[in-house]
Amino acid sequence: MNGSKFGKSINGLLVLFLFLVFIIPVVTIFFFDLRFYYIPENEIGKFYIYSLIYSTLGVLAAIIITIMFRKEERSKIPNTIRLVLGILWIVDGILQFQPEMPYGFLSVVIEPSIQAINNVGVERFLMIAYNIWLLHPFQFDALSGSLQIFIGAAYLLNRSTRALKYISFISIIWALVIWIFGEGLGGIPESGVSLLTGFPGSALIYIIIAVPYISPKLGNIKNLQRYFIYTVSAIFLIGGILQLIPGNTFWTKGQLAYDIYMNINQQGENPIVYAILNHSYVYLLFRENYINIFMFLLMIASGLFILLHIRTGLVLATVFVGLTWLLFQDMGIYILPATDPNTGLPLLLVLLILIEIDFQVSNKRIIKGAAQGVPIT
Repeated sequence: MNGSKFGKSINGLLVLFLFLVFIIPVVTIFFFDLRFYYIPENEIGKFYIYSLIYSTLGVLAAIIITIMFRKEERSKIPNTIRLVLGILWIVDGILQFQPEMPYGFLSVVIEPSIQAINNVGVERFLMIAYNIWLLHPFQFDALSGSLQIFIGAAYLLNRSTRALKYISFISIIWALVIWIFGEGLGGIPESGVSLLTGFPGSALIYIIIAVPYISPKLGNIKNLQRYFIYTVSAIFLIGGILQLIPGNTFWTKGQLAYDIYMNINQQGENPIVYAILNHSYVYLLFRENYINIFMFLLMIASGLFILLHIRTGLVLATVFVGLTWLLFQDMGIYILPATDPNTGLPLLLVLLILIEIDFQVSNKRIIKGAAQGVPIT
């Protein structure tokens, strides 16, 4: 299979996978929200009118950008990166329109993040966003979701180098805002931070994915490969170190099992996911120290193997991230009110991007070697 066909296969599988992963959970979440979460009819109507108007304007803006830059040079960055960012941002935008988000986002997402931070300065800084949001919760939530819809649509519709550069600047700035105010710096100031439960924050992963579009050097496929290798291996190696720190409580009896237990009875939980979580919880109760050592070794091995260009590292990392996304992060979208799929899925997609880039580099090396071996006549 040549690089072009492999790339198209990856893109097709990616779209199908993300569609299957998100369509049923998102529909289920909205069904439960509309049924059980009460908001006065006049307010919910107002919220969705704002959301519809702002989202329509966002999509129109994305279309206008596409028309403006349609004749310009296309980006050399693999198409998968654009698709990943586009789909993730649109899903995040849709999740922002859940009925409980205008107020529930503050009480369930922002407040716990602020309370968990052991730094008065950071806490005061985050309270600024909290208080501003409280002034006009429906308008701010509708604007937030619509901006994410715009970013996602712009990524999906545009292919030119210049357009993607501008879109990526907007994407990075907004992701940084989310990472600071919405994710509390990815949980880094909190005790108990771990790659298992969401370190370093999904918004930071979005930034990592978008950076190639604003850096001319990363237009070269080998430089792009090095960039993703260094960032991914750093995440896993730091994650392994965090897993060992006693202050993060993962050596405390019951902590790993408790992290899974907190996901079991989420509203709208898929019965298959529920069964997997329940069995995992029971299994972990008596084997936590062994599991923690195993997790540490798996993170370190994945990081080192990826850094050393050993493909086994990509396999280990993919298995690890897939399991932790399901077991410890409850696929992100089931932890209500969900605003994104947590760190697991974006990191899983980064690994998919790295696998595709690895195949492209190998394919070019083979073609170059074959060309050099042909005698010039």
